[in-house]
Amino acid sequence: MRLALAPVVLLVACGGGSELPPLTTATSLTCPDPGDLPFRLMSTGYQNQTSLNLSTEDPRVKDEASDTLGTAGGATANVYLADAAAPSAGGTVAFHGRKAVNTATNGFIGNALPGEFVSLWTYDPATSAWRQLARAQTDDAGFYDFPATGYVPATGQPVYAMLKANGSCAAHFTYLAPSGTKVVVVDIDGTLTLSDAEFQTQVGDDTYVPAQMGAAAALTQAWTAKHYQIVYLTARPHVFWTETREWLESQGFPEGPVITENDFEEAHAYKALWLDRMVTDFGWDVFAAYGNADTDIAAYADTMIPLDHTFIVGPEGGVMGTTAIPGLDYTAHIASFVSAQPDNQ
Repeated sequence: MRLALAPVVLLVACGGGSELPPLTTATSLTCPDPGDLPFRLMSTGYQNQTSLNLSTEDPRVKDEASDTLGTAGGATANVYLADAAAPSAGGTVAFHGRKAVNTATNGFIGNALPGEFVSLWTYDPATSAWRQLARAQTDDAGFYDFPATGYVPATGQPVYAMLKANGSCAAHFTYLAPSGTKVVVVDIDGTLTLSDAEFQTQVGDDTYVPAQMGAAAALTQAWTAKHYQIVYLTARPHVFWTETREWLESQGFPEGPVITENDFEEAHAYKALWLDRMVTDFGWDVFAAYGNADTDIAAYADTMIPLDHTFIVGPEGGVMGTTAIPGLDYTAHIASFVSAQPDNQ
């Protein structure tokens, strides 16, 4: 359950004024409500009454924050990249997201927070210091866009989009890996969750925690322990970013890019497009893929992922020669297959 973030005003201390809260020594933040910060947000509070009213009345955070995938110095693609667009060249990283809220019982849409200041912050390991990368205002639909800051974060290093009005945050991640990198692609609904119904319940009830498929987190942890990068490829649209990220983090799933889709696209075509980007544009080796639906099977087949490395859980398991995961549980598969694979060096 996400708690309502109380509207606050952060003021610059001018000689003799009220004291500012002390800076923490944290090198990372817990979003969406990080509490006291290790840097100063020089804000004058909400910029319009609409945003203030929505943030006060609607406790459900509906932020979005893009991930970027690609190769260092080569092709990169933001998860909001239009289907017909080609990845960028030169290793550039863009940050795109949205600030929005809604009621606890309506996760299907986000009510925009327009005209509010957003700043990008990251803890730069090279300098052991916090760094502000850019600052902008949200548009009428609550979106912000930083097409090029000139900064390329290290893989897995969070860049926080701070809503200056109340100090809340959402984390962007960048995952750049060289050509030839072995990755493991996983669907979420009915593959990591016990069924599609789990997410549908969560969307209508912010307090509901979807049940995992048996040993789902252990599966991804086992691959990560062998240094295979997990890529979460889901048919969920961007509007469900907060629910997706928070569930993965709270359930112990390892870090990895979360690729959500543009505008309720057809799942097969959307997933095949992103798999092609991974293989063709980034030169990655999709070593194994997990899913539960015929759309997963079709997308994995389009990318020519070997059938003995295409793992399908649930009733579709074994269809079209795929490898079935029996019993809605990955425990035996981890012991028999994952443990037998060499470390990815």
